[in-house]
Amino acid sequence: MKAEAMSLTFLGNEGVVKIPFFQRGYVWDKRNWDDLIEDLYDKTKNPFLGSLILKQLEKQTGKTKEVLVIDGQQRLTTLSILLKALYDSFADDVKQNCKSSISSYLYYKKQQTDKELHIKINHSQLDSQYYDKVINSKISQEELDKIVVADDSNKITSRDNKILQCYKFFIEQLKLKKADEKEWLFNSLLDTENKILVIIDLSESDDEQAIFDTINSAGVRLSGADIIKNALFQRALDLMEKQDDVLKLYKDNWDSIFSCDDDSKLFWDTPRSTGRLMRDNIEILLHSIAVIKNFFDPDKHTLSDLSKLYKDYISSLDKTSLVHFINEISDYAKLYRENIMSFDRSSLFSYENNHQRLFHILDVCEISTFHPFILLLFYKFKDNEEELNKKFLLLEKYIIRRMITKKETKSYNKTCKDFIKDYSLIDTKAIEIDNIDVLSSLENITNKNASLLLFWIELYRRHIDTKQSIKELKYNYSLEHIMPQKWEEYWSAITVYDNNSQAIQNKEQAKSTRLKAIYSIGNMTLLNSRLNTSLRNYQFNKKIEGEGKKKGIRNYSELSITKDDIVTPYEKGNITWDERNIFKRTKDLGKEILNIW
Repeated sequence: MKAEAMSLTFLGNEGVVKIPFFQRGYVWDKRNWDDLIEDLYDKTKNPFLGSLILKQLEKQTGKTKEVLVIDGQQRLTTLSILLKALYDSFADDVKQNCKSSISSYLYYKKQQTDKELHIKINHSQLDSQYYDKVINSKISQEELDKIVVADDSNKITSRDNKILQCYKFFIEQLKLKKADEKEWLFNSLLDTENKILVIIDLSESDDEQAIFDTINSAGVRLSGADIIKNALFQRALDLMEKQDDVLKLYKDNWDSIFSCDDDSKLFWDTPRSTGRLMRDNIEILLHSIAVIKNFFDPDKHTLSDLSKLYKDYISSLDKTSLVHFINEISDYAKLYRENIMSFDRSSLFSYENNHQRLFHILDVCEISTFHPFILLLFYKFKDNEEELNKKFLLLEKYIIRRMITKKETKSYNKTCKDFIKDYSLIDTKAIEIDNIDVLSSLENITNKNASLLLFWIELYRRHIDTKQSIKELKYNYSLEHIMPQKWEEYWSAITVYDNNSQAIQNKEQAKSTRLKAIYSIGNMTLLNSRLNTSLRNYQFNKKIEGEGKKKGIRNYSELSITKDDIVTPYEKGNITWDERNIFKRTKDLGKEILNIW
């Protein structure tokens, strides 16, 4: 990599300057063009317009040297259009004097002996026809007059291409300038000492994503997805004889999926939580595909390696394999958008929805490691819903049992890779933790895990109860310890019992047993509102009944796990809550958990 301050005249040393054919389009508007003109005409300061990242492409014998624009296409496009607009605004005699300069910087010859000039900057497929029209002077005055330049400040909108608007804007602005002012700007732009840009030259071996991410650059961020898209379809251009075939491949398998409308763009650009990180949907998709195809190893690689690994993989594909791979990406993307779920506080959950249950469990547990495996299952069993549901339930069982028994999650990367290689492995992995370990672990469980389990036990009960009409619930309940964590003040007089319902006389043993009971799932429930802080530590009857205006558990007991398990027995005379109740309820809930998982 080499970085150097340069003037716009660097273009004279380049052959073909290629903006990736499938790069995002030109997006600058009147505000950007106004700022540029103002900066360039300000003689009190030396304008600096930012950096251009260029990648030298391997020169092929008999062909013109080529360079790829990795970042800075907005600035480079605008400056070249301004240069052409200046030239077009000159009188004929001035044009004659400037003709060689324009030829050197905006055009090239395939051979030195050729008379025909070709446009030096090869634009993206979205803008190439418009850019060519501007640079090759194919816009008539009548066409120019019809072009509308959008202006947000005046609420003027336009359907005309941005490149045409840019050219029209500069032509109109230059009409307001004197001849010597226009000549000054033209000469200033092509003054080798007027170093308005930093040119960052990359070699073939340099990783443009890593370099781009270290630079504070204006404009639209070059994402890993952009680099992968460009690599895919640049390879297609290299391998396929007809450019129209590549365009069709692009429109059918990329544009129609990721950018056909605003909803698509919004969905794929929307970040979602993946553990501690927020990542765009398109990045999660491309990462998942790379894991499935086995060229991204989560144990060896990081997300910053993704675009480079894709480029290496793509470069090894022949025409048939490349087209198949692009079709696969399209298929996986459709499955991802249709099936990979995300949730908010308004989401309703039901036990009948197997897919939803799995994704909710993954979401609460902050596990994204298995997204590649899940996507593969959707792909493999898209026509076999029954088999898909079986695999999902096994994966759910595997995750829940490990969650309850507090098994570490570092091995999930390897497990996911193993499942992808042989998805029948999930059959045995799902039951590697036996029922005894699961039940004993319910005696010491975190609030977050208890909330998740209790919520789905509630939905399971509603699922099997034919009299229950409400089958869907929001995940917005508050966890409550019936016997409070701060129990000493109001609960010390309550006798402590062991697992065999025998009273414990030894103080230390009694304290240890009580703490164990408090953090057992049998001592926890979900309320549809939090209890008043001062009420939480009160004795059992006050927690149930409330006090004065402070509402108790009875008022927030809309769920079966609270009403049927705790409030109804209390109303029938079971007015004491101690370890006997807790250990019994832990066992009962444990049976329901094993019925589900």
